[in-house]
Amino acid sequence: MIKAVFFDMGGTLVFDKGFREKLYKNVSEVLAEELGLKIGREQFINAWLNPPWDNEDKEYWDLFRAMIFLRRIGVTPKPDLTEKVYSAVLQSYREGFYLDEEAYHVFSSLKEMGVTLGVLSNVGSYEILSERLQYLGLRRYTDIVIASQAVVWKKPDRKIFEIACYLAGVEPSEAVHVGDDPVMDIMGAKKVGMKAIQVLKGGVEKSPIADAWVKGVGETLDVISRWI
Repeated sequence: MIKAVFFDMGGTLVFDKGFREKLYKNVSEVLAEELGLKIGREQFINAWLNPPWDNEDKEYWDLFRAMIFLRRIGVTPKPDLTEKVYSAVLQSYREGFYLDEEAYHVFSSLKEMGVTLGVLSNVGSYEILSERLQYLGLRRYTDIVIASQAVVWKKPDRKIFEIACYLAGVEPSEAVHVGDDPVMDIMGAKKVGMKAIQVLKGGVEKSPIADAWVKGVGETLDVISRWI
């Protein structure tokens, strides 16, 4: 019997509508206002996306990433400036993605069924994830918010899925993870014994080990209902 359902964020609940452009615009405005500094788009993207230390297994907090970004463009990352850049990053996440409208119905229906609902995302800030859920109107339905930055480990590491189940008070066999990525979401969830539903809306590679496949998050309700 399924007692908890966790949803991935990007590529599952929300989809990109120009995040990088929003990020460039919002952070550039801070740099111009605070320092009178103009930076080209390519230089900006390279400085933001390519930090000097490998982070394949661990998640950088985006506040720390803002510090590294400032140093990489030759600016001392003083606290006030760093926090303003970080605020611009939060704003960009809110503005740079659109919600699959069917998510409202899915979340509200699962709550009526008594299921514990969580969002489990590889993201560089708990604040980003929490504020985005509030901005999108989903936080009122959400019991647990798990950002990789807050727990250190990233999907597909089994630890983040085990932590999610622990916080929900369920065994992995009593939980479902819904996501798009065949490795990060599906393989990661299956490794700990969770059921996994793959969302194929973004045209991702189909995982052969998923328990079910759906075209969009709206179709997950029928699948999960059969397991409750």
